[in-house]
Amino acid sequence: MELYDLIKIFRQNWKWFWITVVVFCLLGTLFFFFQAKQYSVNLMLNVTRHGIQETADYRFDDFYRLQADERFADTVVRWLGSPIILEDIRKGSQVENLKIPKASRLSSQMIEVVFRVEDSKDAKKISQTTLDVLNKQTSSLDQFQQEKGWFVLVANEPFVGSTQIGWTKIFSVAFLLGIFTAFWVVLLRHYLKTEKG
Repeated sequence: MELYDLIKIFRQNWKWFWITVVVFCLLGTLFFFFQAKQYSVNLMLNVTRHGIQETADYRFDDFYRLQADERFADTVVRWLGSPIILEDIRKGSQVENLKIPKASRLSSQMIEVVFRVEDSKDAKKISQTTLDVLNKQTSSLDQFQQEKGWFVLVANEPFVGSTQIGWTKIFSVAFLLGIFTAFWVVLLRHYLKTEKG
């Protein structure tokens, strides 16, 4: 089939081509308006201490303290993957359908926790409850030793952002899919017409 023949086919079926593209664009628009509303809550936790442990030994510029903070931060990340801790956070915040958050250690003393929620108003409740539950868990490890320099977690204000896919992105994908599908719709229609004829 020559290029001229292909162009002729599309000229004869231009209505079918553009109807298909428009249908895909309308489907994309419907998807944008009916997609589930969700918000991402980013909480930054910092590992610090209640006080400074007095020692006569050389402190190596707090190298060992940083190592201990790093190991403790790893422990906190694992706690956040526990269903027991999640249940405590769910009960304390009174937020239903709360899934296990994504937690990762960004540095020796910094942990990022990401929750997905359906209502942006739940962000502060979840953040404060998470901090309280984790600090309670931390204190329970120290209840017999009562060390002055024991770990404690502090948090910044949570950042809340929408996880909805933007209109431009959805429309672009729908438009490109529409063109791709329309191309094959026209060729298939031409093929079926030729077969009948």
